[in-house]
Amino acid sequence: MGRPISHFMYSGKGADAMFEFNPVDIGITIVNLLVLFLILRKLLWKPVSEFLEKRRQLINDDLDNAQRNREEAQKLLEEHRQLVAQNKGEAAKIIDNAVRQADLRKDEIIAQAGQEAAALLEREKAEIAQEQAKVMQELREDISNLSVAVAEKMLARNLTAQDQEAIFTAVLEELESHAN
Repeated sequence: MGRPISHFMYSGKGADAMFEFNPVDIGITIVNLLVLFLILRKLLWKPVSEFLEKRRQLINDDLDNAQRNREEAQKLLEEHRQLVAQNKGEAAKIIDNAVRQADLRKDEIIAQAGQEAAALLEREKAEIAQEQAKVMQELREDISNLSVAVAEKMLARNLTAQDQEAIFTAVLEELESHAN
């Protein structure tokens, strides 16, 4: 092979001897490089190529997965937006329906309360009319008895039933004429 570097330094030829052009050395160096290239190619090329291919495939798969995930996320986002919009619409319909039903129920309650109030008023009027009739009857009886007692004292005698009836009718007519 060639001479060692130290040979040139101490040979006395100096620094120029280091750059001496020797075709045999160049040929041996080229052959050594070719053999080294072939050995490295044989030993390393296939594993390195396979590693690089696997790495490239992994990167491509990751990119494809990322793209699919992005598209799926975009699709899910769009579906979510549609569901939210749909739910908002349904919620608005439910609220509107509830408001309408509440208004109808309110109207029913008001109508029922009005009917109950009218019925109560009619019952009260009927009770008042009955009470008034009862009081009037009692008043008539009291007036009749009182007028009979007054008349008996005035006449100092007992009146017959016909006399009592005549006096009662006369007093009653007079009371009614004053009441009207």
